[in-house]
Amino acid sequence: MGSILFDEQLKATEPTEREKYAKLLVESIRADSANSRLTSLSSLCAQFPLPSELSQEVDFDMSVAIEGASGAGDLKKMEGSSDTWYFSEKSLTSAYALHLLRTEEKDPIRLIAETVRDDCRIYPRPTDVSFFTDPPFSLSKREIQQALGMMELRPDMTDLRRCTASNGAIYLYSSLYMGEALAQTLTEWIEVGQRQNP
Repeated sequence: MGSILFDEQLKATEPTEREKYAKLLVESIRADSANSRLTSLSSLCAQFPLPSELSQEVDFDMSVAIEGASGAGDLKKMEGSSDTWYFSEKSLTSAYALHLLRTEEKDPIRLIAETVRDDCRIYPRPTDVSFFTDPPFSLSKREIQQALGMMELRPDMTDLRRCTASNGAIYLYSSLYMGEALAQTLTEWIEVGQRQNP
């Protein structure tokens, strides 16, 4: 009798197939984040097909399984234009994850515009155009120039303006969050004044 009761208690503490599967997904997301990558829901579906036990569940939802996994409070979800993305705050900050998401979206115009607006709204500071050549963006100078040219033609981006430091460095700012005089002063300070007054 005692042996049967022990077996039942042991079964009750063993992880279910849903819990095992969710743990696998969570570990994959954390591994990607540790390598400075986001994880898309579509890539998880392709990499980890549903086990037969779960595929029979009509209401199984991978997102719900991830978000409900035990100990997965470090995982954060972001909605892209065509996919859902996850990252672990143990390895990536929300700001860096947002840069990665914008890069994954493969829309340099939107990437530049939203990053410039965020910089002006949050910090506030103008954004060095050469910043977009660095990781995680890694845009070529040609891609940046093309994006800037296209931005000038878009009515939804008329708030994005350029200013130039005395050393020729070009910065961008959003007139929604910063005036021209402040943008110019900050650009000059970042590029010239700060270097002369360490």
